[in-house]
Order: sequence, then C-alpha cells, then structure tokens
Amino acid sequence: MTGAPLLALTGGSGFIGRHFADALRRQGYRIRHLARCRPQASDPQDEWRSFDLGAPDDARTSLSGCAALIHVAAHIPARHDDPEEAAHCLRVNALGTLHLVDAAVRAGVGRIIQTCSANAYAPTDGPPDEAAALFPRSRGFYLGSKIVQEIYAVERCRGSGVMLQTMRIGSSYGPGQQTGALAAMAGAAMRRDPIRVGGQGLFGADFVHVDDVVQALILLLESGEQGAFNVGSGVRTTIAELAQRLSALTGAPVIHEPADGQDRGFSALDVTRLGRLGYRPISLQDGVRSLLA
Repeated sequence: MTGAPLLALTGGSGFIGRHFADALRRQGYRIRHLARCRPQASDPQDEWRSFDLGAPDDARTSLSGCAALIHVAAHIPARHDDPEEAAHCLRVNALGTLHLVDAAVRAGVGRIIQTCSANAYAPTDGPPDEAAALFPRSRGFYLGSKIVQEIYAVERCRGSGVMLQTMRIGSSYGPGQQTGALAAMAGAAMRRDPIRVGGQGLFGADFVHVDDVVQALILLLESGEQGAFNVGSGVRTTIAELAQRLSALTGAPVIHEPADGQDRGFSALDVTRLGRLGYRPISLQDGVRSLLA
C-alpha cells in the first residue's frame, strides 16, 4: 500500500463519506482524513489530520503529498427555515470550502472532487442537466450556501491547472443512513409499524442509492472530464410511492396524516453526462430492498 495514491477526504464520518472511504480502500487508495477528530470507523492504516471546516487554518501541509481531495463535509442545519443558520452555512460551506480549495491548489493537489446538492436547481418543467439554472425553491439558506461553494471553488481553480469536479447529488439513501424521511419510513416498515405519510405524500425527489453515488465517485476519479455532474437515478419518486413500495415488501400499513401545505419537492435529474462515463444507477426497487436487508 505504500505506493498507492493518497487521497484527502473530508466528511469521512458521515453517511456518504463512510461509503466513499470503504470504496476507496477497496480500489487500493490510501486515505488521509481531514476532520476535527479521527473517524471511529476509519481503517487503522488511514491517516488523519486535524481540520475544522468552520474555522479553517492553513491546510496546505495537511494536503501535502495527496493526489486528490474529496470534499464531502458540510454544515446541514437542523432547521432549514431558520435565518440564524444563514451565516453559519455561508461560513462553513462556502468560505470553508474556499479556504480548503485554496490550500489544495497551493499544496499541488491535482484533482478536487466536491459534493453539492442537485436540489439547488431552479424549478423546471423537465429533468435539469448540468447547464440548467441554480436557484432553490426551498431550503434556501443551506442550498444557497452550496451554490456559493460551487462558485468559489470554480473561481479559485480557474487557471490553476487543478481539475475540479462537482458531484450534484440527488436525495441519497441507503444502508447505514440514520436520518431522512426514507430512513424513518424503512425503519417503521421493518418493525411492521405504520408507515406514516404527511398529506397525500406528493413531495418527490430523485432518490439515488449511496452505492450509485460511490459508483459516480470512482468514475470521476478515473475520468479526465471536469465540471459539474448530476448524480441521481433519473427518476422522480414521491413519498407516497415510496411508502407503497415499502408496504408491498413488508406488509406494513400506510397511514396518511394531516399536513400543512403540499410541497412537491424536486424533479428528476438528467444524468446523461455521467452516463457517458459508464454510470448505470440501480432501480429503486433494488435500492429499497437493500434498505430492508
């Protein structure tokens, strides 16, 4: 393993970051975690450097010798409608990323892969591709900071010779997920408890399995193309449809409860660009089965 490429990883203790780390080890990469504390699930052979995205010091020495930086860490507010979170989101997600990317450029890192949210696209009649406008219809304090993160990273890498790739990820789900509507619904289904759906369950999104997010990461690491890439299933699924799938697989009942408003959520994603690199997402049926397994 001594001669294997060394990759820096932020957010390695989170849901997606843990899956990234496992996959990178299987691919033969060495990992250096940049985090406030060593991830509990990290491999003993993984390296670790102290780093706080919210109060970044010069991370140049921590990135020395790394072939690539994979930036997953972000501040996700507990309440997306809280204006108090706006400054925190901008400081961590936008400015923290700028400081980190600047350090990576100065350290000679050749490739940066950052994760952002595909839910930041402006409302559209059809699946947006990577050239579509970014302007979130909801969760603006968080999603707005992720848009600024993209802008700052692009500006800092411009003319530097560093390859910047941005993964615009749909609503990810999969084994090991502890939060989110789908995780809660799957947990209820496995216990044969009622699967509770607010209102008519019209909220929808492009739900993408975490294994597909990992697939996209590996493809990008092997690709010479830069820029933004949509990472999704290419299909929009509503909460009501998810509940019915879980019910059909487990026999758990579905209960619709009163809810204020009917937020329709987000559209499916155009994943054509990533498909040209060989990306093939799994079906929602197989993805949901993996949750229940």
